[in-house]
Amino acid sequence: MVLDYKSVKQTALIDWTPEDYAGFGRSQQLLPHAYHTLPLSQKDYLIDLLDSYPRKWLQVFTMGTDPCLRQEWQSVDVPSHATGKDIWQAVERGRFWLNLIFITEVSPDFGEMVTGMYEHLSEHCAHLAGPRADFSTLLISSPGSQLYYHLDAAPNMLWNLRGTERFWLYPDMDLRFTPQDFLESIYANEIEEEMPYDPAFDQAATCYTLQPGQVASWPHNAPHRVEYIDFSVSLATSYYTPRLEQRRRVQLANRYILRGLGIKNRSMKETGLGAWAKRSTYRALNKIRPFEKASDRLESYITDLQLDPDAPNGMRQLAERIPASFSSAG
Repeated sequence: MVLDYKSVKQTALIDWTPEDYAGFGRSQQLLPHAYHTLPLSQKDYLIDLLDSYPRKWLQVFTMGTDPCLRQEWQSVDVPSHATGKDIWQAVERGRFWLNLIFITEVSPDFGEMVTGMYEHLSEHCAHLAGPRADFSTLLISSPGSQLYYHLDAAPNMLWNLRGTERFWLYPDMDLRFTPQDFLESIYANEIEEEMPYDPAFDQAATCYTLQPGQVASWPHNAPHRVEYIDFSVSLATSYYTPRLEQRRRVQLANRYILRGLGIKNRSMKETGLGAWAKRSTYRALNKIRPFEKASDRLESYITDLQLDPDAPNGMRQLAERIPASFSSAG
């Protein structure tokens, strides 16, 4: 099924005030939307989507209850015989976080929806100088599951379609919450997005209870984490704008040039002569002899856990470890 988005006006799906549009990408926001009313957020549609979704792009993880114990995050294999209904039932029973990557490429419906979404935001948010949709992923989460404290390199937002989520948002570009080495290494693709977390950080956080029909938006590079109160479905979308290159090149210059020279106090300023010189130097040196970049970090995801809708917690333990269904080693 492909929805006819030409008959659905974006203003019926995103209808914000001029102040809301002006603050988008600049401040922490909790805003309304109507995407949750479309057929693609309904149970039957999502089960059909899971049934046919390429297993290499259907990432499944389980985790513990302590937000400080990131090591409890584990990949889960999805057996080839599992149907969309099986997967949905397991998520209802267990403690899973599903990440359907490349959702806009796999689903024409989601592809059209996200394209229209950012065309609308580009029209109404002149300060972003033409944002366009970059990478989107559909998240399906069990009651009681969590997404650990992390930071995304690209600016993004979270559209709640089903369920209730507790969303913790922390100050952006603040070295108390984002160690500089971590930030630079995330931009250099050397590490994942997760960073050290201390429960004391919550004193400086904004906590939103995100309901269906609400979207959370925040300044670029603000750390965040999520607790899923009940069965939840949300769409995480990121976007690109030419202005992002200023930050990216400053961070990469800090990583590959200044850090390599042993300079500890590396400015993160993105405007002015110093920032321009830093970006220009990085660009010139990278053309002469490209800096050695990390790979795309394709993970092996070896696991002894397998999704099982008949098990009390939605999964079973295997006798030996195997590459997960979405593993690059599979």
